[in-house]
Amino acid sequence: MNSSIIREHLLKKGAEAYLYYGKWFDKEVIFKHRIPKNYRLNELDQRIRVFRTINEAKALIKVKEYGINVPKVYEIDSEKALIIMDFIPGEKLKNLVPTFNNSKLIKYFEKIGEFIARLHLHGEIHGDITTSNVIITEQEEIFLIDFGLHEYSETIEDKSVDLHLFKRVLMSSHGNKYKICFNAFLQGYRLIYEKTSKRDCDAIIKNIEVIETRGRYIKKSDRL
Repeated sequence: MNSSIIREHLLKKGAEAYLYYGKWFDKEVIFKHRIPKNYRLNELDQRIRVFRTINEAKALIKVKEYGINVPKVYEIDSEKALIIMDFIPGEKLKNLVPTFNNSKLIKYFEKIGEFIARLHLHGEIHGDITTSNVIITEQEEIFLIDFGLHEYSETIEDKSVDLHLFKRVLMSSHGNKYKICFNAFLQGYRLIYEKTSKRDCDAIIKNIEVIETRGRYIKKSDRL
């Protein structure tokens, strides 16, 4: 590796990828390396890792055009299933929720709802909206991270599933504050989406209840 590109230390071992902190020339960056899965055939594993790497990088580049804060992509190595992206200094929203009063919770979750609405209006599904995938900076900026399960879809169903999974995360991780958080999120979502189509927005939100009646939902990442 170029001497101007240095991996300094491992930040996180995820199920799909390892995250390393380091330097890319004079910039602080994250190296996201999708690791091989031994239970998959090598050729299939390589195809999946390459596809997800390119898909995530393209999504990060594209969604900036919608006014959504995401890490900047500096370099992509598809063969190594590696993305080098901007390091966002800040704290995970998951760790901050217990410390926030109601007004702050409403402020942040409304903004997240606006971000997700902008994604959905452009046919972008995040796929893993969680409070661990939202970073709050010292300047109180909100960044969405981890587009590893991103996909393209214009269907009501896929957009509803995106919201349903977020609701489940809030209920399991922030039980006593889940209602105020999710209601604020939906308020922000409606604020943006209804400007384009109130009918579709109503259908997406109403369909969350339909999904809940089906029982356990299995994420696409868990089906492979």
